[in-house]
Amino acid sequence: MCGIAGATGKDAKVLVLKMLEVLKHRGPDGSGTFSDGDITLGNVLLKITGEKNQPISNVGALTYNGEIYNFREIAKKLDINADSDSETLFFLIRSRGIEAAIQELDGDYAFAYYENGEITLVRDPAGVKPLYYVKGELFAFASEKKALSAIVKNDIHFLKPGYMLNYSAASITEKKMASFSPGKLLAIENEARDMLYEALEQSVKKRYYKPCAIAFSGGLDSSILAAMCKDAKLYSVGMAGSHDIIQTRNAARLLGLQNNLHLHEITTEELEFAIPNVIKAIESPDPLMVSIALPLYFASKYAHSDGLRVILSGQGADELFAGYKRYESLKPEDLEIALRTDLDNIAQNNLERDDAVTMANSVELRVPYLDKKVIELALRISPELKVHNGIRKYILRLAASKILPDELAWKEKKAAQYSSGIYSAIEKLARKNGYGRDMRKYLLERKA
Repeated sequence: MCGIAGATGKDAKVLVLKMLEVLKHRGPDGSGTFSDGDITLGNVLLKITGEKNQPISNVGALTYNGEIYNFREIAKKLDINADSDSETLFFLIRSRGIEAAIQELDGDYAFAYYENGEITLVRDPAGVKPLYYVKGELFAFASEKKALSAIVKNDIHFLKPGYMLNYSAASITEKKMASFSPGKLLAIENEARDMLYEALEQSVKKRYYKPCAIAFSGGLDSSILAAMCKDAKLYSVGMAGSHDIIQTRNAARLLGLQNNLHLHEITTEELEFAIPNVIKAIESPDPLMVSIALPLYFASKYAHSDGLRVILSGQGADELFAGYKRYESLKPEDLEIALRTDLDNIAQNNLERDDAVTMANSVELRVPYLDKKVIELALRISPELKVHNGIRKYILRLAASKILPDELAWKEKKAAQYSSGIYSAIEKLARKNGYGRDMRKYLLERKA
């Protein structure tokens, strides 16, 4: 996991160094730049896989953020001896070209490749890893909007998930390169259950990294991850007396993982101190966004303090398997449309926020439910198996029943911002500081 940046123009290197300074929390293990004339690429590095520094260059140049889980298989096909996914990606591009290379990747990534005056940006199909750019007199890109805001006042655009952007001689073209193919409808309950369990198991196995953390709420999604990663450390946070504090203790006990649980009751003072950091990380004072981001911010902060660099979360399960209450009353055909729309928007609505708060603590977020095979299988599963007799996430609960006690597999979902007690605590802080019910104004004043 890293932070990447790049710019064009006579001051490109100066601008990239400025952006890398803003992004240094994403890569505490080193930084580097590559320049060719008036084009510079840059990288800040968080070492997870291998020891290869970036940008990687030899004729072309690559700066890359993410994890490619099949890089060893790709390296074997290419007959190269590489211990890092970044090095393997570079050789794959040099060997096959960018468009062919993208089709071979299994992972979550955002990268920029430069050769012969042309910059190509690429983002994974789910949009797990962020990538933004500005265009006009200056073309520049970065892993976070605030890095670009530090150098220009232009409108900031996000590269759409699964898209490739080419910049050459001040001309920009975009093209969709990767998407999800749902395939034949899957409506047989037991078949869907078994296939889903196997796909999730494989996805978790790919993303597991020792030592590993899990953002744990004690709900269905995170309990499945915990049951599949028995030696992972479970990080849970909440205000004193909140639902999550009670639920996580109970869930850890039911899973036999009490010794793995790292439970932190957040004080009002800790919350107040963290709010400016979260607003800065997600670049938004929206009360709902801030209250959703805070539990993951604290979980990754405590994981980092314990020396962990990778955290898993259950992000994506609700959008794939109909976890939100608003799905409950929809007709099957409308449910299918709503789920696909939410999946298409998950990068902007959720993933960019979650990446920002975990990387603010130099911790890489991995999301097993958004594995390509899991997504494509979920798209195949009949909507009647997602909401069944009023039960949301029905098929996921069936799959979970293979490894979870019924009390966890069939437990009702509560929204994180409410179950953690954080939204209510922010409301109280707003009133205490004289803002009444205007939480947004209070948060604007708390902006770092």
